[in-house]
Amino acid sequence: MKGKKFGKEAQSGLVQVIQESELSVDKCCEILQLSDRRYYRWINWTEPKKRMPWNKIRPEENEAILKVARNEEFCGLRAAGLMVHGHETGEFSCSISTIQKVLKQHALAAPYVPAKRKRSGKKPEVRDLITAPNRVYCYDATDFYLTNGLKVQVVPILDIGSRKNLKNGVFVKSFTEKDVIFLWDETLFEQGIDTSMLAILSDNASQMKGKLIRAHMLEKWLVTLLYSRPHTPDDNPWIESFNKSLKYHVAKPDKFETVQDVIDWVELHRQLHNDHPHSALGYVRPNDEHDGLGDNIRKERKEDLKVASKTRLEYYYESKAVKKESGEGLEIHNSFAVC
Repeated sequence: MKGKKFGKEAQSGLVQVIQESELSVDKCCEILQLSDRRYYRWINWTEPKKRMPWNKIRPEENEAILKVARNEEFCGLRAAGLMVHGHETGEFSCSISTIQKVLKQHALAAPYVPAKRKRSGKKPEVRDLITAPNRVYCYDATDFYLTNGLKVQVVPILDIGSRKNLKNGVFVKSFTEKDVIFLWDETLFEQGIDTSMLAILSDNASQMKGKLIRAHMLEKWLVTLLYSRPHTPDDNPWIESFNKSLKYHVAKPDKFETVQDVIDWVELHRQLHNDHPHSALGYVRPNDEHDGLGDNIRKERKEDLKVASKTRLEYYYESKAVKKESGEGLEIHNSFAVC
């Protein structure tokens, strides 16, 4: 029995056998290959008392979380969105996991099932270049259709480092290399950055890999051009994820009557996307990350959590003192006997 674990019923049964035996405890333990130390630990074991952890959120914080979660204005936010709201308003400072636990306890959290994606092959060497905003841009095309069947193609440009949607090109039916050149000239001129440090990732479409645009981007802007492998959208997951949001966002109109409707939606989505906390940025807004404020925001949130933790510790000791004065039994940490 050495090295084996036993449940409470098995422990009680063995203890009863040893106690009812005419042999000594040492002899019984020797026969059962059970250490006497373990036997005495079993018979002296008592049910541990539970107590509130010192860093548990205070009732006021719990109520503040539930109040916001039950507000119709914020009912569409997940735990991460509530975390950002709490830090920015000062109503509560909690981690995402803590908020998720509170929501689950009150049946306010929908079950989350991560999508399963099949990955194969080696991606382009892009991630090592994403050290800050304005280091790697990516773009791709996605299609919209008007009610009359006319195809409208949208070409969004995304800064991977900050996840900011910099600009969008909208073209009827199709677009050419010259259209892409004009779109990039306009975007890079507005950004006003050192493009010699910039890499641009795209797929292998002829409008993005043709001789004309390659010569223009390399000679005028001195950028590094990177291309994903054919039929491998995972090589450029950032723009694929953005295009999915562009096409399936909850605020997207059900239909588009005119090309101007598509233009209006693309511009509205750009504003919504750039002002919405992004998980890859530690739930910082792309606009703030692009402006270089991301590190300060994340640092400030960590400081808020430290202050909240200190406040909870003080609350714990105050509650402990009140219980001691009132004569209530003090609680101890929840623990399990090692068997």
